[in-house]
Amino acid sequence: MENLLEELAVKLFESEAVKFGTFIMKTGLQTPVYFDLRAVISRPQLMKSISSLLWTLVEQGKPISQVCGVPYTALPIATLISVEENIPMLIRRKESKPYGTKKLIEGQFKLEENCMIIEDVVTSGSSILETAKDLINEGLTVEEAIVILDRQQGGRENLKAKGIEMKSLYTLTSLMQHLLNAGKVTSDTFEEVKTYVEQNQVELNSKE
Repeated sequence: MENLLEELAVKLFESEAVKFGTFIMKTGLQTPVYFDLRAVISRPQLMKSISSLLWTLVEQGKPISQVCGVPYTALPIATLISVEENIPMLIRRKESKPYGTKKLIEGQFKLEENCMIIEDVVTSGSSILETAKDLINEGLTVEEAIVILDRQQGGRENLKAKGIEMKSLYTLTSLMQHLLNAGKVTSDTFEEVKTYVEQNQVELNSKE
């Protein structure tokens, strides 16, 4: 599994889904590393690898009735998982339509069905919580989320406090370690990101 994760980390780096420099996140914080899944949506085999590995985080045999990707970046991954695992998918709109059915949650479901949330990157966890709130308001149950990258800035703990367990393919530290092992980043860059994580925790009212 570790070999597969390192191979995927290198592919993400080479496709520029992992970028280094100076970036401003939705939270307003400055960061030396940025993860952007939109950089790989035109690479179907890489997307398939991501979705396949992500699904290994789910406990084998666990009953999951629906999957829902946090809009909008995680939607392609949720779609691939839905098709490959033969699990129905729901779509949460960021805003309800002002016409027609005016639904916020699109798809067919029954009350109290268990819905797994899928996300690309988590900082504070608020995007997952917003999605969970809308799903729960429609009568669904949300207990877990699977994500590609946990930035280790408070999201996992914030979600746990709200009753949602989060599992991730990578923490920011483990992703950096894989890239360091593969010779894609220097030890100085690794230490810079590690220090950044330790010194920059994000409040729950942030946007990621």
